[in-house]
Amino acid sequence: MLRAMHTGFAKAALCMALFVCGTPMAAHPVTDGVAQLEYGYMCKLATEEEMMAEDTLSGTVSLVTDPPPFTYRGTTVPAEIGVEFGVRVQVLPEFEGPATVHVEHPPHGAAGITRESWQTWLSAGDMGYASFSFEADYEVTPGKWTMSASANGRLIYSVTFDVIAPMGSATDAMGCNEPEVVS
Repeated sequence: MLRAMHTGFAKAALCMALFVCGTPMAAHPVTDGVAQLEYGYMCKLATEEEMMAEDTLSGTVSLVTDPPPFTYRGTTVPAEIGVEFGVRVQVLPEFEGPATVHVEHPPHGAAGITRESWQTWLSAGDMGYASFSFEADYEVTPGKWTMSASANGRLIYSVTFDVIAPMGSATDAMGCNEPEVVS
């Protein structure tokens, strides 16, 4: 019962923080090459496979097939381990093809890394997905985070997120830590 009350309080506090601190239009996304764009956050997804990505702090990016819809849409994101945020994008036909995803964020790690990038393929026929998940303490840094993609010197999209200290547990509010029901 205490957990249910705590979860309800966390949901209310999180919703209030998002209402006061930001709205989905707060970031004024750039969408020059986009047919459809969604952005928000959810519980961290399970990694299905990893791909080498030299221009990232970890040296890899996690690959996910068919991610679910965002639990919360918008650009305000709670800074908490277990939260994943990003964009789903379908590009215009002239932008289909290989692209580079860039993530700019507050300093991470001993070297103070502020920019990471990796290669991807953007499709005009399907929604693609690019995200960042908070997995380690050094990653959980409030501030402005910008996720963008470019190809051949052209910006395709850019979304700036406001990562904020959560009021309550966002992962509890979303049910990220709930045990799976097995029948």
